[in-house]
Amino acid sequence: MSLRHIHWVRAIGGAIVAEVLLIASAFVWVAIYSYLINPNQPLAVYEQHALDSGPWVSILVGIPLFYAVARWIARNRPTALSLCVIVLVFDASVLLLTAGTAFLPLWIVALSYSSKLIAVWFGGAPVPLEQDPQPR
Repeated sequence: MSLRHIHWVRAIGGAIVAEVLLIASAFVWVAIYSYLINPNQPLAVYEQHALDSGPWVSILVGIPLFYAVARWIARNRPTALSLCVIVLVFDASVLLLTAGTAFLPLWIVALSYSSKLIAVWFGGAPVPLEQDPQPR
């Protein structure tokens, strides 16, 4: 595997698609919670629920989402892994910038990142050996 196998446009586009859909899924979950599960509560209840459920939504929705994005947008394992690294660097930057507003246990961050990495590993197809530019 080398950098030659990475389709950067697909990796960046897939990262954007995955991040947007992941954020949208968190909003959808809080809307479902606020309208159907626990309606007529103060706004602070829903804000706290968003903070509490966000990491779990990211894990539960992220696994099939990252698998699908790796399979249909990235189309190969090096591009899929690059897509994942782009998302994780962006996400880690946001977590570090907002570290004072909410505390996330390290184990849940590790679970979230590792589950996404495993999903793109299996979603991205390996590059066939005959396409490998490295001499044997």
